[in-house]
Amino acid sequence: MENWNKLCYYLSEKIQTDIPENEFEPIVEKGLEILGWDEFSGDFEIRPNYQLGSTKNSLRPDFVVKQSETGEKLFVVEIKRPKVPLSSQNQTQLSTYMRQFKLDFGILIGPQIQIFYDGNLNINENATLIENIEFKRDNEKGKHFVDLFSKESFNKNELYDFAKRSFKKINERETEKEIKKEILSNDFKEVVWDLIIKKLSTEYDINLVSKVIENIRLEISEKNSQIPEKERAFKNNNYSGEIYSNDILPIQLNPPSEKEFKERLLSSKTAYITIFYKDGRTRQKVWNANRFNESSHLLGNIRSRPDFRNGNWQKLKIEKVLVSIYK
Repeated sequence: MENWNKLCYYLSEKIQTDIPENEFEPIVEKGLEILGWDEFSGDFEIRPNYQLGSTKNSLRPDFVVKQSETGEKLFVVEIKRPKVPLSSQNQTQLSTYMRQFKLDFGILIGPQIQIFYDGNLNINENATLIENIEFKRDNEKGKHFVDLFSKESFNKNELYDFAKRSFKKINERETEKEIKKEILSNDFKEVVWDLIIKKLSTEYDINLVSKVIENIRLEISEKNSQIPEKERAFKNNNYSGEIYSNDILPIQLNPPSEKEFKERLLSSKTAYITIFYKDGRTRQKVWNANRFNESSHLLGNIRSRPDFRNGNWQKLKIEKVLVSIYK
């Protein structure tokens, strides 16, 4: 941990005011020396000029760390002003160097240290940020950084394993976001309501169940999340606009038993859907149920219709729906 704490001191704590990159450069060089890399021994180059093919263009990364015996490039270090937040433009610049030199790892140093990866695990357009390390003493992430990038302990296999673990965490976070988004969606709320109705309809008449849930509000939200302003106003009785308190469209079946209704629908392949609007209008549609089979979910099938989805039926001012085998 001592070497990491030294990096914190020289690269952050000791710098009291903003300084330009050219003044930060010798400080970062000292940081590389703390990690065991030495310019005199040929371990790294400072702002080397690399020609791009036969063109006049060239690349000048801040530091290229090498294996002194073979000259093999190991990773590139790009530095930015230590008191200015790192930007996506900085990341793109580092990514360009990594691509040109075919390097799997790159380090961006500014107000913090960022590690980037561009090996075969990366499918993104640019190198992917796999670790962000704050300059805080006794930081376990910092200690791990020292272990990975010190000359004495530098090992490509360990770096690859680190990248692999990091990508697994990144993918898990993305999957968690997708799951959370689905759970919090209105469509998923419909799924939950259908499960509730299906459970209760095995014990009670489904029309009675539908009548009861008309006055029940189902909420799915993150823990400790704030109530949206619109809902807060509604609950405080000071909202003058229109808001719908019911989360599920009341659906009545005829015959009322879901089991009996399903049996008859499988036989007739036709049902009649009557829509009741709040202004007193009614409209009837014929349900051609040729694709409906024994494994089909009856209420889920009905609620999946665009007009009956949560949010849509409220906007259309639908009050309830009657689905009948009889015309």
